[in-house]
Amino acid sequence: MRIFFIIILLFISSYTVCSQDFGIQAGVRFNTSGIKYSGVDAHRKAGFEGGLFYRHPINIESLSLRAAILYFNQEFSLGNDMGNNTGITYHFVEDNLKLPLTIEWYPLSGRIKPFLQGGLYTSYSISGKIKDSDSNNTLKYKQGSHKLDYGIIVGIGIYLTSQIALCTNYEYGFADRDLQLGDQFVSVKNRGCSVALHYLF
Repeated sequence: MRIFFIIILLFISSYTVCSQDFGIQAGVRFNTSGIKYSGVDAHRKAGFEGGLFYRHPINIESLSLRAAILYFNQEFSLGNDMGNNTGITYHFVEDNLKLPLTIEWYPLSGRIKPFLQGGLYTSYSISGKIKDSDSNNTLKYKQGSHKLDYGIIVGIGIYLTSQIALCTNYEYGFADRDLQLGDQFVSVKNRGCSVALHYLF
């Protein structure tokens, strides 16, 4: 299943390199990931998301294909309260590359143009750390494949001008990722909501 997602994304992304529109985007990503680790409280943090995209009109009226390469950072904390005002908090920090591939649909035409998005994405953790009060350690995974995520992405936005758009997206990851904490593993399913400003050259 995950190989199918990756092949489709890479194939169509390479096709859209010759697209008509090239742009940049930057914004905030709100981490809503599912985190499972017994006996501790999880606190998620917002992070940055941004990168480059191509938009290619296809042979159907009011539709475009969009492919992008984006960087985003993802953070959450696990607090272990031992009572008597003692305990330790672990901060998980990941740097990721994401390849979303979506269809844009423009239901209305005009100077200010709303649009809907839907499609697939895959992402890969390129680096990560676990921080506590005493040290920083490189983030490790149960398997190398647990650095990879894939899923669906949907969004809504509006072109304020022919070059500037504001968009919000929600992504739902399918992969079960196990992040190592000592001799235990923290189960994570990536979820996130982003709000970004897009600029077309």
